[in-house]
Amino acid sequence: MTTLELITRITVVLHLIGLASLLGGFLTQMKDLKTGGKIVPAMMHGSWLLLITGFALVGMVGASGTEHVDNVLLAIKSIVITAIFFLAYGFSKKDLSTNKWVVPVIGLLAIVNTCVAVIGGIVQSGAAN
Repeated sequence: MTTLELITRITVVLHLIGLASLLGGFLTQMKDLKTGGKIVPAMMHGSWLLLITGFALVGMVGASGTEHVDNVLLAIKSIVITAIFFLAYGFSKKDLSTNKWVVPVIGLLAIVNTCVAVIGGIVQSGAAN
């Protein structure tokens, strides 16, 4: 295993931890969805970690030269995680409950982002043309 492969695998683990943090934070707010819920720190930190590691992974895949990324799916994932991050950041400053739609939208976008990655197959084998 090369150093780049090891770093890529560690970054994937961090990416999955970010997803777990984001979804875990969402799930802790399920009981409060009728009143709006709160953006808990786990959601904020998870969205940060997903955003940073996602962009790092794209760079590492490009650096490997043996695989390439589906740019359309990558654009969709980038838009979704950026929306999650800005929703979490924008509503994390409020001490009271957020609008009723914010926490469910963050949870839904996290699930959509995961489905795009798993079903879409972001990384494709074979060198880029």
